[in-house]
Amino acid sequence: MTPDSHPDLCPRQPVPGTDRGHIMIITPYYWPTLSASTHLMKTLAEGLRDDGWQVTVLTNGPGAGVPVGPEDPRLAGRIHRAANPFLRRLGVFAKLCEYMWFVGFFLLRGLLVRKVDITFVASTPPLAGLPAAMLTRLKGAKLVYNLQDIFPDSAVVAGMLSAEGLAYRWLKAAEESTYRVSDLVASISPAFSEHVQRLVPGTPVATIPNWVDTDEIRPMEGREHLEVAAFRQGGAFVVQYAGNIGFMQNLEEVVQAAARLKDDPAIRFVFIGDGNAKQSLLDLSQRLELTNCSFLPMQPLDRVPLVYNACDLGVIPLKAGAGRIAVPSKTWNYLAAGKPVIGCVEADSPLAVTLRESGAGSVVTPGDPDRLASLIRAYRAAPERGRLEGRQGRSYAETHLSHRIAIHSYIQMFDQLLGRPAHARAEAHAAITP
Repeated sequence: MTPDSHPDLCPRQPVPGTDRGHIMIITPYYWPTLSASTHLMKTLAEGLRDDGWQVTVLTNGPGAGVPVGPEDPRLAGRIHRAANPFLRRLGVFAKLCEYMWFVGFFLLRGLLVRKVDITFVASTPPLAGLPAAMLTRLKGAKLVYNLQDIFPDSAVVAGMLSAEGLAYRWLKAAEESTYRVSDLVASISPAFSEHVQRLVPGTPVATIPNWVDTDEIRPMEGREHLEVAAFRQGGAFVVQYAGNIGFMQNLEEVVQAAARLKDDPAIRFVFIGDGNAKQSLLDLSQRLELTNCSFLPMQPLDRVPLVYNACDLGVIPLKAGAGRIAVPSKTWNYLAAGKPVIGCVEADSPLAVTLRESGAGSVVTPGDPDRLASLIRAYRAAPERGRLEGRQGRSYAETHLSHRIAIHSYIQMFDQLLGRPAHARAEAHAAITP
C-alpha cells in the first residue's frame, strides 16, 4: 500500500478557492446499488464536491455482476466499497449480517481516512451512529446523524419487534444515546425533529427534507415511448407503486383494492421493486386470481424518470402508524413527474400534510381498501383532476423539494456546525435548533 494509491493517506492538496473542508459520508447504499437513498447520497456527494468540499464515501459494493461504471471524476479514488457477501439478500437474518459487516468495514476503513472535518452517517443501518461516533471522536471531527426513519419504532410497526419487549427497551436506549453523541441530527421532517427533541431535549437538530432532481425527473409525454409503454404493461389507466417492497409498506391493501376493481379492464396495477414482502404479495395476487396486477423488478437509476412517468396515478401505502415515523421520499418522484398521488397514511402524518399543502393528491386512512378502490375509480373517471394535481405537485417539487435547495441547505448547515459564516442562505429551513 502506497500513499499514491490511496488518496486518503496523503495530505490534502487544496485547490485554490475550493478547500471548504472534508466530509466523510457513511452510507450502505451508493450508486449504482439500488435503494431509496441511492440518488440522495449521490446527489449530496456531488453537490458538496461542486461547492469545493473534499468528499470521501464509505459504502457497500454494488454486488456480484453489477458494474460500477465510470464514477464522477471529481470523486475518483474517494469512494471506498465493502465487498459485502450479504448485500441485498432477503430475510431478517441476512439483513442483520449485511449491516454488521458494513459497520465493521466503515470502522476499519474509516481509520485510514485523514483530516476529516465532518462525518455524515445515514440512519441506515439502524443505530450506525454509535460506532460512527466512536470513529468520529478518534478523528477529532464533528458527527452529523442523518435521521431518515425512527428506529426501533419502525421495527415495531413492521411487526419485527414488540414494544413491550426487552430488545425494544435496549434499542430505545441506544437510539437516545445516538442523539446524545451526535453533534447534530439532520432530520428529514419537522415531526422527526420534534421526536428527537422530545426524546433528548437540547439535541441540536436541523430539518432538511429529502429531495428530487427536478431536472432529471420531469413530466414527459411518454405513452408512445417504448420503455414507458413497457412499464405501463398495457394499462389504459395505470396505478403504480415503485420502490422497496418491505414490511413497512402496506401493499396488501393495494392488491385488495385491485381485487375490487378487477372487472374494469382499463385499470391496471403495476408494482415495480423488490424486497422481503414481494413473494407474499405475489402469493396474495395469485390467490385472488387477479389478472390486473403486474410485478416488475427494481429498475436501474437511469430508468427512474421513465418509471415514474409510466403511470396515471401513484400510490404510497404504509402500515398503520408507519406514516408518523417514515417519510417515503419516492413520493417526490411522482410529484416531479407531474403525477397525482394517493397516500395511504394517517391524516396527521408528514406525507399527508405535504399532499394537502401541495394539492398533489389525496389521503386514505390505512386499512381501507374499499375507500382506496373508490378513489382510484374517481381518478379514472376524472382525468382532468389528475392533470391538475399533477401540475400542482410539479410546481411544489420545483419550489420546495428541488435538489438545489436541499444541497444549499446542507452546505449552510455544515458551515454553521463548523462555526463559519453562513454560505449562501438556502430557501429550505436548515437552521440548527438546540
